[in-house]
Amino acid sequence: MEPENSHISLFGTDDVKAFKLFFEGFYPSVCVFARKYVRETDLSEDFVQEAFIEFWKCKEKFTDIKAAKGFIYTVTRNKCLNELKLRVIRENILKQEVLSDDYFYELILEEETYSIVHKSVNKLASQSRKIVWLSMEGNKNQEIADRLAISINTVKTLKKNAYKELRKHLKDHVFFYFLIHPLLKFICFV
Repeated sequence: MEPENSHISLFGTDDVKAFKLFFEGFYPSVCVFARKYVRETDLSEDFVQEAFIEFWKCKEKFTDIKAAKGFIYTVTRNKCLNELKLRVIRENILKQEVLSDDYFYELILEEETYSIVHKSVNKLASQSRKIVWLSMEGNKNQEIADRLAISINTVKTLKKNAYKELRKHLKDHVFFYFLIHPLLKFICFV
C-alpha cells in the first residue's frame, strides 16, 4: 500500500505517524531493489534503513512523494554501488596478496616465528613470563607493575633479564626472522 501525497507534506512537522505509513508502504520495494545490487538480504535491508534515516534527517526539504522516493532510491543505490566497489577492491587486494609467493612465504615465516617466540617466552620464569606477555600486549612498565602488584623497578629488572634470556634462546633464529616479526625486533634491540 503506497502512502498518499497528503502524508508527505506532514513530514515537515515531524509527523511520525505519516513517516511510519510512508516507511511501511515503501520499505519492502526498496529492499527488493537493493537486493538486486548486493544480493544479500541483511545488507540490503541495512542500506535501505540507512537511506530512510538520511531521508528523515532532511525530510522537510521534500514536498511530494516522487521526490522522496527518488531520494531514497538514489541513496540506496549509491550505498549498494559503494559496497560493490569496496568488494572489488578487497578482492583485488586479496588476490594479489594470496596468490603471491611472497605472501605465502611471509605467512609461513610469521607463523614459525610466532611459534619459536612463544616457546621461548614460555621457558622463562613465571613472573618474567607474565611481564613479557603483558609488555607484548602493549602495556607500559607502570601498568604491568600495577597489574602484578609489584614495583616498577622489579618490572624493569625482570624485563631486562627476560629479554637477555630471550636473546640467548632466539640468537639462531633472529637472523632469519627479525625482519618479519616486530616482536623479535623489539627483543633484539631493547
